[in-house]
Amino acid sequence: MNLSEHPVQDLSADILKCLPMGMAPRLEALVAAQNSTITDEIIRAIEAHLCRQSKANILAIAREANVLLQREA
Repeated sequence: MNLSEHPVQDLSADILKCLPMGMAPRLEALVAAQNSTITDEIIRAIEAHLCRQSKANILAIAREANVLLQREA
């Protein structure tokens, strides 16, 4: 079964089971505060992580390019 085919309620329950100790209550509080679902909050967290990772990768590439340009000069 693909993740997209997974029933949302079951996916949320599976996510809660896999969280480190003490994380489930914080996630549930965030869901209540945002009036969202556990799955929505997990997706937001993944997207934020991927954006940070992409930014870090782009900066690393830019630094490397700058070093190469300085060597050529």
